[in-house]
Amino acid sequence: MMSLVACSDDGKQLSIAPQHWKEADIRIETHPNPPLAGMSEIVVIVTGPRGRPVQDLTVSLRGNDSMQWVQAIQDGNIGVYRRAIDIGEGESIALQVQLQQGVDKTVLLFPLKLAKS
Repeated sequence: MMSLVACSDDGKQLSIAPQHWKEADIRIETHPNPPLAGMSEIVVIVTGPRGRPVQDLTVSLRGNDSMQWVQAIQDGNIGVYRRAIDIGEGESIALQVQLQQGVDKTVLLFPLKLAKS
């Protein structure tokens, strides 16, 4: 019985709502979840029609307008882009995700609630 309790979800992980651009659905995950002030790994998962990966994007990230864009690294050809970035400080922030496909470009804002230290 104790092993089941140890493996159970403690309910503290935050779910971040996906967003849509062109024909793609964009989800993000943070490691750790919830993210900490300062450096956290951001994973951007981009899927197209029928859940197929979108792999012809340039994905850049930043924690706020005063920070420089940092390009995420594509993890294989599976529509996953990842990068550890400084997401800033405060109780909540809006992570900025810039997507570029050819000449088309957009910035999506993902609100994050940071873990309390």
